[in-house]
Amino acid sequence: MSNTSSLSIFLLGATGYVGGQLLISLASDFPDIPIRALARNVSGTGKIAALQALHPKLETVEGSLADGKIIEAEAKKADIVINVAAAGDMDSINAIIRGLQQRSRSYAPTPTPIYIHMSGTAVLSDGARGELLVPEKIWDDSEYDLNSLQQSKVDMAKDSCRAIAEAGSSGEIRTMIVLPGLIYGVGPGIQKTSLPQRFFLNFASQTGYAGTFGSGRNVGVYVHLKDVASAVSLVLKEALDGKDIAEGKQGFYFVGSKKMISIKDFTEIIGNTLLNKGLISKPGSTPYPPSVVEQGGIFGDVVFGSNLVSISGRLAAMGWNTAHTETESIYESLPREIEVAVKEMGLTFKQG
Repeated sequence: MSNTSSLSIFLLGATGYVGGQLLISLASDFPDIPIRALARNVSGTGKIAALQALHPKLETVEGSLADGKIIEAEAKKADIVINVAAAGDMDSINAIIRGLQQRSRSYAPTPTPIYIHMSGTAVLSDGARGELLVPEKIWDDSEYDLNSLQQSKVDMAKDSCRAIAEAGSSGEIRTMIVLPGLIYGVGPGIQKTSLPQRFFLNFASQTGYAGTFGSGRNVGVYVHLKDVASAVSLVLKEALDGKDIAEGKQGFYFVGSKKMISIKDFTEIIGNTLLNKGLISKPGSTPYPPSVVEQGGIFGDVVFGSNLVSISGRLAAMGWNTAHTETESIYESLPREIEVAVKEMGLTFKQG
């Protein structure tokens, strides 16, 4: 790897679930690269100390995804931007792109800035509404590109990925988009549990039982949090090594194991765990009625109701593997995650 001591990273999502694990991975793989991390309400909260415990060369930038001017200014100063915050937040994404374009135009002698963005396999949504459908095509990311993205039924994922891929096609920015499947594992950072777990727990607390949006027969690949962080780190390493990797319109990297789980099985673990903790009185998982399904919005009906199956061809060619997924089963991990998430979210449950 080329000398990295003069480089800098601007990170969005450091206080989030993936961000905490990614900080550990970056500290291990790129110990010489300092990080400026966007975080809000850090003064007197212990957040700075918590983040620096994960990455000693980190300093915080006070702000949120709504602070476009701050994000744009920080991106302009950074050699590398990594965004593992809200995948479809267009205002912050556009601010990153503007800042990196300004850097590229203003500092021509420096290397072309890199933008690594985390989205998700929701781009593969098939609108199955909880049914198990045979896919017309199982996408290997070595075949996936901007034209393939147009088939996505999730506009927020499609729009954000399109904007980033197109920005990377100009030569001013090197863009790579990582798209993990269902992520599991207790995180080491400030936020310790994944979005799907929190999403379904919220509905279980409101209804008094675990449920699905449709029959829950739909399936998706899953992957351990540590394997997701190692994938992001590997993409950055390959980019810094000057390897001929997929970027811009071809720069899509699926992150998943060869294993799949149905949403019904996933939510049954949630329901049985809550039952064992005495938080609800109904075991397993039951399809939610239309009145509840409507409250799930695009996540319940389209994202978590779809079959999201992909192959991580590009990462595999780089030597990436799912070592942690293989050694820590999702079926063993989820009960612990549910217990942590209930405390983290401060949930109380409706009694049936």
